Amino acid sequence: MTFLQIQEKINKNNPVDFGDVFGEAINLFQKVWLQGFLLLVLSFLIQYGLSLLMYIPAIALEFIVDDQALEGDFNIVAILVMILFLVLYLVTLIVVTTFNFGLQAAFYRIVRVKERNKRAELGINFGMFFKKKHIKKLFIFSMAQAGIGILAFMLCVIPILYVFIPLQFALIIFAFHPDLTINEIYKAAFNLGNAKWGVTFGLVFVSGILASIVGLVACFIGIYFTLSFVYLPAYLVYKRVVGFYEDDDAIAQIGA
Repeated sequence: MTFLQIQEKINKNNPVDFGDVFGEAINLFQKVWLQGFLLLVLSFLIQYGLSLLMYIPAIALEFIVDDQALEGDFNIVAILVMILFLVLYLVTLIVVTTFNFGLQAAFYRIVRVKERNKRAELGINFGMFFKKKHIKKLFIFSMAQAGIGILAFMLCVIPILYVFIPLQFALIIFAFHPDLTINEIYKAAFNLGNAKWGVTFGLVFVSGILASIVGLVACFIGIYFTLSFVYLPAYLVYKRVVGFYEDDDAIAQIGA
């Protein structure tokens, strides 16, 4: 589907019923809860593993304190260690952000496979966006997502509440249309977000509360099994407004 086709679908502004989408999200969650659990586990493991890099400057600084006899020498080396710490922190943050968005985009593709009752599709897995074909676009997209989020946060509560929904749609559009330009992805995402902001925010808000309550009732660790439910409402809103045309796209590619 091209950018113009996506825009045309958004401009039609197909109605979205809160109750219908919420009920469909519950049914869909029963099919993808395991993949949602794997998404959260992988995200946690990657974030925890990469964060261990942050301890390297701290360990080095401890050795420096023990070995340096001259205070002047210590100050110079300590400054270098602090710079190293800052660099490692930024690198770790960038890598974790890229991995998280790559996993979330892949999760949406897996959700679509499960929704169509397909056992598997070639190349659809949690590592699909870390391949050479997509990794550069994923990195740029992840930095754009983080940059918009940080800017909105700095501008206070209302902007972050507003951009939260378009950013979710941007992730979904990237997941299913990675060949679009970054500008096209965000233009379509904000258009869709503006059109369906109220119903989508309500669905995400209620889904988040429900997932948290059920997870906490299930001895706290249950939150890892239920939290992915929050990802589904925006996906279903996108499905009802824009839709998916895998078979038509496949035929078009064969014809091309």
